[in-house]
Amino acid sequence: MSILIQVLEQGYALTTPWEQRKYAFVDATHIVTIRLDGQSGVWLDGMKHGEAHRLAVTPVASEAIFFLLRTLDLLAECRQSGGSWVIGHDGMHVSSIAAVRLPFS
Repeated sequence: MSILIQVLEQGYALTTPWEQRKYAFVDATHIVTIRLDGQSGVWLDGMKHGEAHRLAVTPVASEAIFFLLRTLDLLAECRQSGGSWVIGHDGMHVSSIAAVRLPFS
């Protein structure tokens, strides 16, 4: 079973509407590190050298830690529940983070 986490494919300005952003999904088993960039970015580092995925860019730098922690919390809940999951969000707001069990029902 796998847990997929939504990431941003490119860097976007906070004013870019979510409908115009491109997203990808990363298998949680391939994540080595989750880190903050010291500004507003939250990053997932993969197993390959130099592999990094932007999880989010929060409107305020102080919200980045809460985005990271909520994602980790939801990841732990999904693992504890078992099965396959997709964790998604709007790339900016903690309140948008949600998980859906696969297959979709």
